[in-house]
Amino acid sequence: MDHSPAKFVLLLMAAATWSCFLVADAGKLQPSCIGRERDALLAFKQGVCDDPKDYLGSWRQERQDCCQWAGITCDNATGYVVKLDLGGRDYLVGQISPSLLSLEHLEYLNLNWTRLCGPDGRVPEFLGSLKNLKYLDLSGMSFSGMVPHQFGNLSKLEYLDLSRIHFNNTQMVLTDISWLTRLPLLAQLDMSLINLSSIADWPLVVNKIPSLKLLRLVECSLSSANQSLTH
Repeated sequence: MDHSPAKFVLLLMAAATWSCFLVADAGKLQPSCIGRERDALLAFKQGVCDDPKDYLGSWRQERQDCCQWAGITCDNATGYVVKLDLGGRDYLVGQISPSLLSLEHLEYLNLNWTRLCGPDGRVPEFLGSLKNLKYLDLSGMSFSGMVPHQFGNLSKLEYLDLSRIHFNNTQMVLTDISWLTRLPLLAQLDMSLINLSSIADWPLVVNKIPSLKLLRLVECSLSSANQSLTH
């Protein structure tokens, strides 16, 4: 076997290069959290006044990589938070903090069946400023008032579930859904158990959503209408 110094040096260089590749690949698989987004999530947690199962226990300042926190998914390349999924956890009680606006790259937001609400008990208008959202699920939540027309600003939205929104066990009543026509990419819409009885032109509105493929309007007290659904 040849044990020449030249070959030994070449082996060391090859090993070092391979180690660099491994470290680089590991870095890609484990993105580092963006500082301002970590602060925004911690501010959101402060608005949660009750979490008896400690689901947000991993959301701590000393655990600096928020990409590893429960319910959080980050983009593998950039480290930006792209998904916040707290759905189905009805023991989470509190307010939805406007700090979410700092998650500028957020694409997926699921708060369904939690007991979180806006600062005044209404559906937070500021959610309409999350311009990169593609998926929004607020089903089963308790809100007073109306769905804000600012939701029409979510031009990238593909999935929207507002079903079973209620207040004191009473269906939410909507008198205006015209903002839906400003969602060109919306493919799936569920507003089941929302009272739409006062909206006579609902088929006209629905027909103006060009990408719509799935529509659920179960028990919405729909008024009769002359218009038919074209697609």
